[in-house]
This record gives sequence, C-alpha cells and structure tokens, in this order.
Amino acid sequence: MENLNSSPKILNEPPLIKITHGSAKSIIGIIPVLFLLASCSLNDSTDSSDTSPSLQDDWLIPVSEVVDGGPGKDGIPSIDNPDFLPAGEINYIPDNRMVIGVHINGDIRAYPHQILDWHEIVNDEIGNKAVSIVYCPLTGTGMCWNRTLDGEITEFGVSGLLFRNNLIAYDRGTDSNWSQMQLRSVNGRHIGRDIEIYQVVETTWETWKKLYPESMVHTRNTGHQRNYSAYTYGSDYSTNHNRILFPVKNQDNRLQNKERVHGILGSLTPDDRRLVKVYPIDDFGDGITLVKDEFDTDNYLITGSREFNFAAAFKRIPGSSTAGLEFEAVQDELPVIMQDSEGNKWDIFGRAVEGPKTGEQLVPARSYTGYWFAWADFFPGLQLHRRE
Repeated sequence: MENLNSSPKILNEPPLIKITHGSAKSIIGIIPVLFLLASCSLNDSTDSSDTSPSLQDDWLIPVSEVVDGGPGKDGIPSIDNPDFLPAGEINYIPDNRMVIGVHINGDIRAYPHQILDWHEIVNDEIGNKAVSIVYCPLTGTGMCWNRTLDGEITEFGVSGLLFRNNLIAYDRGTDSNWSQMQLRSVNGRHIGRDIEIYQVVETTWETWKKLYPESMVHTRNTGHQRNYSAYTYGSDYSTNHNRILFPVKNQDNRLQNKERVHGILGSLTPDDRRLVKVYPIDDFGDGITLVKDEFDTDNYLITGSREFNFAAAFKRIPGSSTAGLEFEAVQDELPVIMQDSEGNKWDIFGRAVEGPKTGEQLVPARSYTGYWFAWADFFPGLQLHRRE
C-alpha cells in the first residue's frame, strides 16, 4: 500500500487569474476567474515566484494571446522525484479515471490524471531515458518528452503561462519556453526547436490494468498536499462542452468541444502552418478498429477503440522491414491489437510480441490525444477523418 508523505507542502487558496497590462513585452488585460479550482491556479507558498513574468521580444506565437495563469513560474510544482508501486498495490484510482502509459526499453509506467491534474509535469527516467510526462488538463493533452537537449539532461517546469488554453512549459537549463501542443520551443535559446517525444497510451485505469497489470504506477506520495481523489476542475470538465476557461480564437463546430480526438502532426507549410489530421476516438467503435490512411504524403496505421478509450498511430516507412506487410485488427488479446500478413502480432505500443519479427517496433507517429476544441484552435482548418 502507499506510504503517503507525512510532511506535505501546504496548499494556499487559489489566486485570481491575472493578465498584466503593458507593452508587447507584457500580457494584456485583467481577467479574474473565480471558478478556476485547480491546476492552473494552484500555488504552493514555498514554490511560487513572480506572477507577472515579462515576455521577451522573440516569440513564435502571438504575444497578445499569451496569458498568465496566476501562480507564476513553478507555482504549479512539477514532480521531480516520482514514487511508484506495482499496479496491483494501487487502490486510489477509480476504473473510469484516465492514466497516461509509457513503455520504453521494457520499462512500463502509468501516470494517473489524478496526479497530473495538480502537477502537470513529472520529470522521470524510464528505461534509461530521461523524460518528462507533460500534461495540460485544460486541453486534455498528455505527452512524454525527451529531456536531453544538446547532450545535457534538463528538467521541465510549469512556466505559469498559457497559450490558447494550453500549457507553456519551460526547461530549467536555458529557461526557454515550450508550447506543449506545438511540440516546440516558442521563446528563448531553443526557439523554433522541436521536442522529441515518446509514444504514450492514454486510456482508463480499467483498460490499463488489462493491458499491463504488472506495470509500475505513480503513487500519491508526491511531497505535496492535494486531494488526489478529487476532480481539479470538477467532475464534468471533461464532458461539459461549454466549460472552457479562456476564449477560443478559432471555433470549429464539426465536433463538440470536449470530444477526444487523436491527432497526427504533419509538416509545416511555408507560412508556418502545421498540417494536422485528427481521428475521433468515438468513431473507432467497440472492439479494436484499424484505419489505414494517407496524410501529408505519408502512410499511417491508426488504431483505436471507443470501448477501451484509446487511440494510437504508427507511420509506415518505405523500405522498412514492415513496409510490404498488410495489417488487420485483433480482438480480445490485449495488449495485442494487430496482426500482419506474416503472422506477427503487435501490441498497443507497436511492438512485435509474437512471430518472426518479435522485438521489432513500428515507428510511432508524431501524435497525441486531446480535446477537439483545442486541436481546432491551435490548427485551424485541420483535416478531420470520419468513419465511413
């Protein structure tokens, strides 16, 4: 059972959201948001700093749309020494709550939303790789970033800034700011640099236990006092399509706001627009469904399930050992989800676990899951795949 830290840090009352007045280097306006219950307005008295950070000149995103979430840099504390127990010893996660799973070099771990809602970033080492789990509860987007930059291991922290409802992280090595959904640095020494990501599987605790019952799972032993059983934004935030905390610049009514979609990031156009295509999780239906698609001149395998609440995407690489294989969905064999024409079986992380190619791995797409409104706001005009 979990051994909760006996000397937690004390949680202050949530501050008001504040957006400072000033020049192009400052953030514009003042918006008190009294109903902001958690994460983006939480502040540990020992961690918070200046709540009105100035904006430097060079940004790849409109400065006028960068807002101060309230608690200041590191006011939402990252977890830098995460604690784990085997899944069978975890008793605080209801079956319907979400987790983010990672599988690197045989090391399989799960990070519950119940922890990430309050901390947003976990700096960890998985399978001898230094990584950060980076999650934004406002946009429902979770990822795993490589935190080795130019040969140096850094940590990521919460900057306190938001762009279009989405987390802006910063690296503690250079103080560069990184747009989570753009997967790139938008300010600082690393400006314009893409972040390397590892595949994650975001699904319910119920499904994760079926996939990897022997995995390690993040505990509530964080060193901070939080009600990790509660919903930080209320139990209906993920389903109430009218509850969006900051204005949406690019509305798109093709789907409801909080519908979860899995998106693939393609290339940049000459005017710095990212080509994107998304796949609604509900469109996959019950069981395991496999979609074969072409996007931005590349071929992909996209697999998902409404029943098991997940989606994953893999890029078909011309000339690879799997390029000529045909794939089909496999039912009732989780974590196996696909089989190819050679008889190999592949798990949800794209790893061959049975057959002549055992040990090989498909190339994960540059993709992640999030709320429809956030995808549409970040990438206006994006392509939407609909089930035939």
